Amino acid sequence: MNVPVMKLSVPFIPDEGYARFLIGHASSLSSIYFPLPSGPVTDARVRIGDGLVPEPRDLCATLSALKAIDKYILMNTRFMPPHVYVNNAMLSGILNEIEQLDNTVGIKGIVISDMYLVRAIDRTGHEIVPRLELIPGINAMLDSPEKFFSFFDLLALSRFKKPTRIVPDRALNRSPEKLAALSKAIKNYDPDLRIELLANEGCIYQCPFKLSHDAHIALSNTGFAGETTFRMNQNLGCQAYFDFQPHTFLKSPFIRPEDVHHYQGVADGIKLCGRTRGVGFLKRCISAYVKGSFNGNLLDLMDTPEILARQWHIDNARLESRFFTTLTSCTKVCKACKICSEIFNKASRKKEITFKPYKEFQ
Repeated sequence: MNVPVMKLSVPFIPDEGYARFLIGHASSLSSIYFPLPSGPVTDARVRIGDGLVPEPRDLCATLSALKAIDKYILMNTRFMPPHVYVNNAMLSGILNEIEQLDNTVGIKGIVISDMYLVRAIDRTGHEIVPRLELIPGINAMLDSPEKFFSFFDLLALSRFKKPTRIVPDRALNRSPEKLAALSKAIKNYDPDLRIELLANEGCIYQCPFKLSHDAHIALSNTGFAGETTFRMNQNLGCQAYFDFQPHTFLKSPFIRPEDVHHYQGVADGIKLCGRTRGVGFLKRCISAYVKGSFNGNLLDLMDTPEILARQWHIDNARLESRFFTTLTSCTKVCKACKICSEIFNKASRKKEITFKPYKEFQ
């Protein structure tokens, strides 16, 4: 069944081939987002020593052909070093860089989760601020009308432009009634406000590690501590959790490409993540969600469970059409329930240990 797919907001990487790919799918895109290429780390992914920071020239060169697509700067870190909030020169430097990008390729706004940073940026008095939308990031975890209104009441006190889009907390993907209630409240507040759902993160449902994980990422990006989040997750966190009971991945609030149509009427678009996973990963994800189907390992569309994807193959085609209804109508009380394990056992197989070709590491 060919169902119209909602437009996508996707990560941008300054790669010429990827830029051409996005141009070819421009009619399916709502926006692209990316971190600043220099200055202090303000986005919510580990950046120290991992080669994710592009040169400003490369960023502008590859963005130049995508002028018609809305562009957003990621400033969604959990926190900044306390001295940054009162360092007007440093904050103005960040805003100067955004202004230069805006003059060159056009910047619609910034994605942000740290309200201290919002207030600090606004108080610089920089002239770029009133030209930028302020978008609450997914890490703001807006999962109720009350949280939405509280966040937007504070945004209204700033000089930023009113947001045109919002991404509710990922857990609502598996709670249709709560998502519908939030959607109704948002549309009553502003009928033109676009609601997008994060579809492919793949972390634990209502993850107990989430806030601490975000804080450790922010801490490592300040340079005050070494990066340890990968090892921590592998030994203690979500990776260890999934390794012990891999079937619980199905509880994760991901949205399969085949299930996007279920959200028509309560959401306006889909957001995809995975910018640290490389161009091949992003092309695969975007192609699947544009097509509305995927014939392969479901884990190959998910950003978070990298180790799980190396160990297991979940045949997406074997997840029945009732998968959405089953996983969104369950109680979420798993102690005496075997639904996820039964579905997992039917659709998955353990992968043989393999080694990547040497060329993939170059």
